Amino acid sequence: MKRHCCHPSFRVWFVIVSSMTCAIVANIRFGNLISSNFFAKQFGQQLKFDGKDEKNSNDDATILRVISLCACYPTEKNTNIMDLISYDAVLDISLRRLATIVPAITYTGMYRIEQKNGTLSSSSCEDQVEQFMSQRLSEQSLKATNTTTYLEMIYTQPCSGGWYQQRPLKEEMAGKHHSLGGSLVSGVGLHIPPKRTHFQRHILDWGEVFLSNAKKRRCSNDDPNVINMYRSRKIEQHQFDGCAIIHHPTVIRWAEAIRQYRVEKGDSPNHETMVSMLTKRRTREEAEQILKSKKHFCVLITRTTMTPRYQADGLVRHALRRLLGKKYKECLGLQAWQGGAQIMKEMNMTKTGPDNTYEIQDAFKFVITMANEQSEGYLVEKTIHPYLAGSVGITATPGAGKYINADALVSCSIPEADLAKVQQYYRGSVDKAFLWMPFNTTPDMWTTEKNIQPIVHDPYNDKAGRDEAVLEFVTEQWEEALTPCVDKIVALDKDDDAYVKKLMQPYILNEGLRSLFDGTYIATSLLHWYLVMGSPIVQGLQIEKLLATEGMVEQTEGCGVP
Repeated sequence: MKRHCCHPSFRVWFVIVSSMTCAIVANIRFGNLISSNFFAKQFGQQLKFDGKDEKNSNDDATILRVISLCACYPTEKNTNIMDLISYDAVLDISLRRLATIVPAITYTGMYRIEQKNGTLSSSSCEDQVEQFMSQRLSEQSLKATNTTTYLEMIYTQPCSGGWYQQRPLKEEMAGKHHSLGGSLVSGVGLHIPPKRTHFQRHILDWGEVFLSNAKKRRCSNDDPNVINMYRSRKIEQHQFDGCAIIHHPTVIRWAEAIRQYRVEKGDSPNHETMVSMLTKRRTREEAEQILKSKKHFCVLITRTTMTPRYQADGLVRHALRRLLGKKYKECLGLQAWQGGAQIMKEMNMTKTGPDNTYEIQDAFKFVITMANEQSEGYLVEKTIHPYLAGSVGITATPGAGKYINADALVSCSIPEADLAKVQQYYRGSVDKAFLWMPFNTTPDMWTTEKNIQPIVHDPYNDKAGRDEAVLEFVTEQWEEALTPCVDKIVALDKDDDAYVKKLMQPYILNEGLRSLFDGTYIATSLLHWYLVMGSPIVQGLQIEKLLATEGMVEQTEGCGVP
């Protein structure tokens, strides 16, 4: 690893720590260097926030708390819509909400830098943040020398080529808080400020790859420069175990993508927001007309049965489709790898993606919307599309009613023990995909009979029967667990009044206030993250008391809040 060293003649009023940290101290010159490991250990002790107000020698000293967001936008014409949106718009909404929950914190707004042909624009986020800070100090007739500035600067997903933090913030922004008065490292005369007050941190989204393996969980406690973000609460536990991680349900990100698509196409007015899009209620007359227009019973739209990054959970939706056909009616499978594209063409359906699938669902009464993983908080865009299409979605996400209106869906459940029973047979990985232990064997046999080896069931291999054997196996294994779900769907299909009432339900309740989609959820998660990490920006503030009146509210009666 490359060692970073600092020149002894520099003068610094605040310190930014990277993964390998060097320190230089205000008005102190030193001729000998200490090891980065030794310094990191000494300075790391100063990062802990004890929860007490900082003592200032000047009674008139002021605290200025600021959060800033920096986003990178590739400008190439062939850029995918999600490369442009990323988490940026959602984080912007969430930080605006955070500033209303905690009025003592100021949000600068989102700064954007452009990347064209791998080159970043000349005006950096750091330039814009420093300009904002200087302007705010001037507006309030404050001086940096008697003002304590707490700044959290967040960088979203990187542009191509890596992170786009272009430089540390300027020294003179630090103000009196970084004047002399900290501790000395024995033997070297190195002054350490009382604690950091300015942070430049990067969002790191782990996606699906790490969701189900707690051993691979990355805590920000181990690297304070990174805000680790996960799509599921399966390993996150909302930071109750002291591991600083943020839960960001991907349904929020895709809701914004869907909103933008609808506005561009003209399906929604320009002033449409995620909240207004998802809180609309149909009248009974409208719902009855929609029911009369239905031509088909049910559909499952997927690109594949299994990919190397999936858990066995991703097969639940396929097992349910098969069980519906076995026990009641055929549920159409528009599966791209098995001629789904041709079927769509014959039915005059256009090719779809995560932002516009609702356009081909309106002919179906039910849509299987089960996600790649069945764990709490793993909510995806699949549940939004049926609502927009005037269909009823079917989900198996545990605790979905904590986040959205479960009364608008058919909510099924499958015990973790049943999922684990099938998961133990799957031995695939990113490097060795589609490997399954033989289905005519048992786990007890694998330890005693060494000749039993995994078998490849490739969904794309026509000659080898694709993964038909896998689908038969999981359907058999989960039939008992999924039968109550089948019964719910059958009952609803036979009861027009109950179906109409489902269609009349909005996707979220309470006019979307204090929900996933007005920024409250991520704002709350980020505030908890700052508390766990001991960020000065929440120093002396009664965050839990504020969240009691401004945090999430119950979406579905009796389900509680996340």
